[in-house]
Amino acid sequence: MPMITKALFGWLLLLAAVAQARPLSPLIVNPSNHHSYLLLDTSTWKEAEAEAVRLGGHLATIRNPAEEDWVFRIFGSYDGKQHLLWIGLSDTAKKFHFSWSSGESSSYTCWAEGEPNNAGRGEDFVAIYYPNHSQGGKWNDWEDRTEDPIGLPMNGVVEIIPAGATTPARQSVTANMNPMLVITNDSGSIKLQWPVSAADYMLEATTNLTQPFTMFGYSETTNTDLGVISVIVTNPEAHMFFRLRKP
Repeated sequence: MPMITKALFGWLLLLAAVAQARPLSPLIVNPSNHHSYLLLDTSTWKEAEAEAVRLGGHLATIRNPAEEDWVFRIFGSYDGKQHLLWIGLSDTAKKFHFSWSSGESSSYTCWAEGEPNNAGRGEDFVAIYYPNHSQGGKWNDWEDRTEDPIGLPMNGVVEIIPAGATTPARQSVTANMNPMLVITNDSGSIKLQWPVSAADYMLEATTNLTQPFTMFGYSETTNTDLGVISVIVTNPEAHMFFRLRKP
């Protein structure tokens, strides 16, 4: 019996080693934001995020089109192969309330047409489509899987932010809210608040009222004494419109 237990323990250790995502690329510095990135070997989103944390970062937060283009260009066809790229966006805590694993609230989105749709048994994790896809560079929500339906790998993109790095100040923001939200501008970030009675509402944004509102990644804090929920958007566009929508 002790020999069987020891063998089983060894097998579990082997499985754990296989499951852990490993770096596939060296650290590469994005010259625009001076953050370091690397590509992980094939893994699920959860495995990739765990490895990103072990390396001192998180799966990548995408804050603007320039970061989107750089991540896609550097890693989408890394080493001459097509990759779907896990980024740090998920809605595991509340369906269709997406948040970044870094804790940032980034209003930028790049959803593929008709996404996110939570298809099948439920899709909680976001990846960027590979370059040869008809919607290459766009985002889709997925199950926690290691490859897409045609067998292409899912690879996490790790982002490591240097200690002491700060976010540059941005322009003031113009926003409309429906239902009404309280807005506070502070050095280029904005603070949105709404009552806890609307806790089941989802926050959406657009930069142009002729375009649809979309879900984006944000983290909430709840002040039970004041009865309000708050979100600080750290990278707003020059002009933005926000609304709360009951799903």
